[in-house]
Amino acid sequence: MKTAVVLVNLGGPDKLDNVEPFLFNLFSDPDIFKLPFGEKGQELFAGFISKYRAPKSAVLYKEIGGSSPLHPNTLEQASALQKKLREVDDFQVHVAQRYWHPFIPEVIEKLSYESFDKIVLLPLFPQYSNTTTLSVINEWVRHGEGLIAPIIIQRFHQHPKYIEACKERIMEKLDQVSGKPHLLFSAHSIPKSRVKQGDPYQDEIEETVELILENFHGYGHSLCYQSKVGPVKWLEPNIKDELKELRKRGIKNLLVFPVAFVSEHLETLQELDIKYRKVAEDLGFNQYIRANTVQAHPLFIDCLKDLVLENCQ
Repeated sequence: MKTAVVLVNLGGPDKLDNVEPFLFNLFSDPDIFKLPFGEKGQELFAGFISKYRAPKSAVLYKEIGGSSPLHPNTLEQASALQKKLREVDDFQVHVAQRYWHPFIPEVIEKLSYESFDKIVLLPLFPQYSNTTTLSVINEWVRHGEGLIAPIIIQRFHQHPKYIEACKERIMEKLDQVSGKPHLLFSAHSIPKSRVKQGDPYQDEIEETVELILENFHGYGHSLCYQSKVGPVKWLEPNIKDELKELRKRGIKNLLVFPVAFVSEHLETLQELDIKYRKVAEDLGFNQYIRANTVQAHPLFIDCLKDLVLENCQ
């Protein structure tokens, strides 16, 4: 059997000059920012907001080296996964991104030059959301008519090997923190309206946190959200408010884990490591340690391998 596996993540600008077009692609997506003005209105909104936000965002990307590490991280995951899968059968693992090169249509075109028995579409979002997983699926459907229908893996937030990889990332940092730190789980926020409309993201985030905590009895813990955009209400508490509340309760040592992210990117390297570390220091926390995302952790790669093989049976 010849099988193509397509790992998909959001993507990010590969240089500062591409921050604005990346943001334009992001804000053009109606699965995230659904506007009542139709396609033309969405395009005008995306052009305005990306032009407005690009200079500020470019400063943030400059703080982490001038580009997003998301694509290199995903390539590393793809390489490790392909090595594992080729022990079993003829697998090709490809990388696509939703908002920057290689775009999903570019990868679809590449696949069209070969013949595959199966195609597996694997969005790298542990928890399902209409703003991420569904957006990837919709983009594939719009452009993938010429290919066989893919096997779609929609979530893996409870997969034992993914959970174990998260636990190990936390354990790696525990020795750096005095005593038993408070475990602060941070997830990318989404609009509350999406949850009210049935988006399961919040429930699945909470389920992931509960499973991780099975190894950490006796540790204080809480869940917060980050990366809110715009004036509408998003999931709360936001991380800044949670930091203030924890400090009021007398907590001094924090271990932060980015629970919804499988790769490093702006939200981890700048927002968590720089912006909110400074907030924590100003509030008087003694320690603020951030655990790494799972990235190419062997257990996470095994998780992806199991997901592919189980769904190809």
